[in-house]
Amino acid sequence: MVTVTELQPSDVSRVDRCLPLSRLDQQRAEGSTYLVAWENGRPIGHAHIAWVSTHLGVPEIQDVFVVPERRRRGIAAQLTHAAEEEARVRGWDAISLSVSQDRNVAARRLYAKLGYADAGSDPVRVSGAIMLRGCPFEVDDTLVYLRKAL
Repeated sequence: MVTVTELQPSDVSRVDRCLPLSRLDQQRAEGSTYLVAWENGRPIGHAHIAWVSTHLGVPEIQDVFVVPERRRRGIAAQLTHAAEEEARVRGWDAISLSVSQDRNVAARRLYAKLGYADAGSDPVRVSGAIMLRGCPFEVDDTLVYLRKAL
């Protein structure tokens, strides 16, 4: 059975050994939230929620990740639903996310199935080095923003 909980400070080192917590520095600096999917005491996936400074001005789900051997089993959907519920509990009436315009067709299909629709904003090109946990990471992608009423 898979359960989803908020990442606790006491679990960071354990989760960080198993999952790429790429936005951990952002969480510490901006008060965002990581949700972790656990199965039999093992972290198998995560989703990050940014609460401030988002593209659409509503909470944004970012960095959804499931370990390869557990993909296509509903865990990403479970993480997404947990993020939506967390936003609802905090009083938000909408949530957003971005997805590659040309890549990751599976993610776009999943989010459409979960009720996310084009937010009506122009696609955003992301190119060059971004910093993830103090290390530069090269990107070249175009993101489309999706939104869902809660």
